[in-house]
Amino acid sequence: MTDPRPSSAVMDVDHLDELLRQCVQCGLCLPHCATWLATGNEVQSPRGRLLLLGELIRPSDTNTAAASDAFLQAFDQCIGCRACETACPSGVPFTLLEYGQLRATEVPPLRSGLPVPAVPGAVLRRMDQTAFLGFLSRVGDLVRGVLTVVAGKTWRRRLAGGPAGTGRLVRLLGSLPTSARSDTELVKMLDGLCGRETQLVGGSPNFVGLEIPDHLPSGPGVAFFRGCANAGLLPGTSRRLRDLLSASGCRLEEPGSQDCCGALATHTGRPGRAADLRRRNREAFAGALTDGTVIVAEAAGCSHELKEYGDDFRTGVVDAVVMLAGLDLPPMGSVPLKVAYHDPCHARHGQGIIDEPRKLLAAIGGLEIVEPAEPEVCCGSGGAWGLRYPELSDELGRRKAADLAATGADLVVTSNPGCLGQIADGLQVIAPDLPILPLTDLLWYAALLRIDSSRP
Repeated sequence: MTDPRPSSAVMDVDHLDELLRQCVQCGLCLPHCATWLATGNEVQSPRGRLLLLGELIRPSDTNTAAASDAFLQAFDQCIGCRACETACPSGVPFTLLEYGQLRATEVPPLRSGLPVPAVPGAVLRRMDQTAFLGFLSRVGDLVRGVLTVVAGKTWRRRLAGGPAGTGRLVRLLGSLPTSARSDTELVKMLDGLCGRETQLVGGSPNFVGLEIPDHLPSGPGVAFFRGCANAGLLPGTSRRLRDLLSASGCRLEEPGSQDCCGALATHTGRPGRAADLRRRNREAFAGALTDGTVIVAEAAGCSHELKEYGDDFRTGVVDAVVMLAGLDLPPMGSVPLKVAYHDPCHARHGQGIIDEPRKLLAAIGGLEIVEPAEPEVCCGSGGAWGLRYPELSDELGRRKAADLAATGADLVVTSNPGCLGQIADGLQVIAPDLPILPLTDLLWYAALLRIDSSRP
């Protein structure tokens, strides 16, 4: 199957013009657009971008939108969060902004003006490789440990105002997604928040406390999609999610020949690499698609990208949060915490996943869900976007961190690695004592508490 997403060269201009006319210029999308909120610049809003696009497809002697710096900046600085699409009362599709982004990167005079990413190209091209991300994770842990010893627990806040070059490096380090590698580390962290001490059995640092059925589970078949970021940067979280699925009765398989979903390659202008990754994944999961097995993707960004492969993947891929919300999960113990959930844009706007994570949190006894202001606004990660616009991304991350801290939460949870790292970095500056975890780690802990309380 060929990739369903066309290039701008084959898109029908008459159809685009018809879609443009659906926009009534009401401006209701503006307060949902992260770049407009950060800049206050109308050009950096959905309405402004659509006006520029209209000039592009209806050229005149008085406009040169196709060759202007404003056109390039407006569309390249669009994060692609799709918040404007869900807010639009006229149903204007995000397709229009995608078209503008394609034109901005395909026209040579514009492409040459793109900003240089905050990391070298050789590093950026390897950031969809699991082994390389695992290496980055280990290096990041080491450097963070050294900075904690030298500058204290609040090293990120103390170094936030350094020189531009140093500040960018510190920000990249702070926004590298991380979570507890061992189960005991996660339990101790959450026990500390809850004021309890869970008595774990077994001496392994990777003690697995969930009871996996000894017999062949009778639940749904699940082909597990790892994703490069989760497998490389959050291996402990990924394993705990698999255990949670198995403990809920799923028949779990994990195709070994799978690869990155291709989102990073797509967003960094490498269509050949993206197409190759999609081909590998189609081959790896071909059996699952034919026998009715569900493909479960751990990260919201991955589930969104996989659904873009075509109709077979669109119907066969399920986000892990949606999957868990539909399962008979193990009984949950009490977690007496105030918890704020951050909606990843790829989940909330890209897939309409809003109620499911809150349903999962509501199943945990003693837990209070607190909602932040502007839940629909992007945190400013945007994958490779945050590497091209680190200062703007940093501002959006701190804005989101401030909204989450204002809830009075004891803990923040989310379901996408990019959001996890971005918000963790913002919290280190705004509220260093407010931790953030993957949602599935909290669910795993609550299930473990119930099992632990029943042991003699």
